[in-house]
Amino acid sequence: MKIYLIAFLLLFLHSLTYSQVMDSVVVSPEMLSKAKEFELARYDVSRKSKYIIYLPMNYSKFLFTEDDKALFHTLKDTMIERIDLVYTVFRRSKTFDQIKLNKERYEMFQQFFPQAFNNNLIDWNLMAQNGTMDYEEAQTYFHGFVIYLKPHRVTTKNGITISTAMDLRVDEPETKVLETNEEVAQIKTLLNKSTATKIIQDTTYTKIRKRFWTGKYLSKTKAGRKKGKRFTKEGPKRPKEYRFKEIKEMKITEREVPDLDAAPEPEKVIAEMTEDSVVYSVLNRTLGRWDDHVVVQDVTGSMHPYLTQTLLFLRSHIKKNTTEKFVFFNDGDSKPDGPLGYSGGCYYTSADNVQEIEEMAFEAMRNGKGGKAPENDVEAILYGIKKFPKCKGVVLIADNFSRVRDFRLIPRLMKLGKPVRVVVCGIAKGDVINLDYIYLARYTGGSLHTINEDITDLADKKDGSAFKVGSQYFKLENNVIKLIHQSKSKHFDRF
Repeated sequence: MKIYLIAFLLLFLHSLTYSQVMDSVVVSPEMLSKAKEFELARYDVSRKSKYIIYLPMNYSKFLFTEDDKALFHTLKDTMIERIDLVYTVFRRSKTFDQIKLNKERYEMFQQFFPQAFNNNLIDWNLMAQNGTMDYEEAQTYFHGFVIYLKPHRVTTKNGITISTAMDLRVDEPETKVLETNEEVAQIKTLLNKSTATKIIQDTTYTKIRKRFWTGKYLSKTKAGRKKGKRFTKEGPKRPKEYRFKEIKEMKITEREVPDLDAAPEPEKVIAEMTEDSVVYSVLNRTLGRWDDHVVVQDVTGSMHPYLTQTLLFLRSHIKKNTTEKFVFFNDGDSKPDGPLGYSGGCYYTSADNVQEIEEMAFEAMRNGKGGKAPENDVEAILYGIKKFPKCKGVVLIADNFSRVRDFRLIPRLMKLGKPVRVVVCGIAKGDVINLDYIYLARYTGGSLHTINEDITDLADKKDGSAFKVGSQYFKLENNVIKLIHQSKSKHFDRF
């Protein structure tokens, strides 16, 4: 009994340690306050969108209201892609210290919304307005924080996934949030588009036993037939002599088969849904390198473009693919966000038949009922290894903008010694990779994979070393990964 108690306490302490690592501050107010300013004449606050939150403050002063505090509570599990701190460059005093004021504002922000500072995905910006040098006019400019929420499951009227609040199409009335059955229907439509067919003829030969007349007649008596008497002329009661022989019979049948030469390129089909073809690209690039791995794929809301890519890949490579092991997870079926390690919603299949794999994935999608943004990735990985204990590793197809909710289970995963290869979905080329997945790849001796990059040496990083992942620079300090250079968004203009 004491041994079990000690083992439990050790596991608990390990879990607590890794949980504390994940909750450590990644972005500090001091670092943010010293970042490069982006100057503009005047910050445009005319855009009204449910994906933008304006938190105004008085000129040169800062104070959150009670309503602001309540708002921060609602954002606890919301995906945030960008936070701008907006102010004017006009100074009433030569001794005024803008960096000091920025730091104080960020520190206050951190008190009310600490989760933002534990996240390396947010694009933080200092927006300095230089459109006036008049004190009275400067007070009319917007000052404060602007928070941009990341769209979730939102598509245009043409079915294109909108992945950022900076895409103005997200505010159009024609945009919609897809229901699960609509996502499944969209996947099926694109899969059908990807499959051109042609009619081919199959020629088969079968042997049949056929009776034929030899042209002779047998004796009318049994004794004569026994002696083998045969006659060329017909006589009274002389039966015809028949024999059997095997002959080949040809049969032509028609069937419909995929026409790979006439089928549209998969990339063009994927482009009808998303600009991010990361899964298809990585699976093609690594074909044959991940033999006997379990593919564990997130099929929660907004991940349907990436499931489409997996299925497109399998349709053309199912015989060449080196694994038949698949797990799809939805964060807990009808009771999402359950106890850590016991959320459920994991479905597995071992098949070399694409249709069987598709149906299992669709079942996992249909049985999912939503839940908060963080996902139970580690539970799904452990589930996959339990179902396929002889596997060599795991390929995790993950949502870059979902935190790993059950990261404290990582000690269990590390004990199994299975590397996790994370295919990171939802980012642009060379952009920001979720720190949770950097930790996951590092702790399991695995790797990270984006549309154009394979990062395989994370487990080799020594304490004190600096390294680059995506477009960000980190430093390893006492097993904690610290962000030392905050990247900036490159794909959308700032106001």
